[in-house]
Amino acid sequence: MEDWRRIDIDAYDPESGRLTVDDLKPPYPHILTLQELQPAIQQLRSYTSSGDFSAAVQLITSEPPYDADEQAKSQYLTGVLEVLTQVRQADIANIIKQLDRKQQDALIKYLYKGMSIPEGQKHGGILLAWFEKLTQVAGVNPIVHYLSDRRTV
Repeated sequence: MEDWRRIDIDAYDPESGRLTVDDLKPPYPHILTLQELQPAIQQLRSYTSSGDFSAAVQLITSEPPYDADEQAKSQYLTGVLEVLTQVRQADIANIIKQLDRKQQDALIKYLYKGMSIPEGQKHGGILLAWFEKLTQVAGVNPIVHYLSDRRTV
């Protein structure tokens, strides 16, 4: 006789709803294109050129383009790297202290993404300085949230 402790009784129940991988993915209402994301990129460049890095980081982290296509995300990430690499190291901690928990989570995603591409690796020391200050202010919570969140920047 078969080992009765290993029988999957849900397989015999017709009303048992099995979840697929697609069922576990969060629904995104609309995929942003580069044209729709262009005003945010222009605003980001405007803050950067005027030297208002605190407002630029607030903009970056307040509404990350999780639901954008890959080309739009790439262009936005280029603007994000421009902002992060121009901030003086003395100002990094003050800017991070102004961010709430969700904004810190978004910032860590940008840092990891930036360190994974060649453009960000050129400025690896600056991104690591951001990473260090962020972990000093927020601890390891943003790292844990990054590892457990499916949304990417």
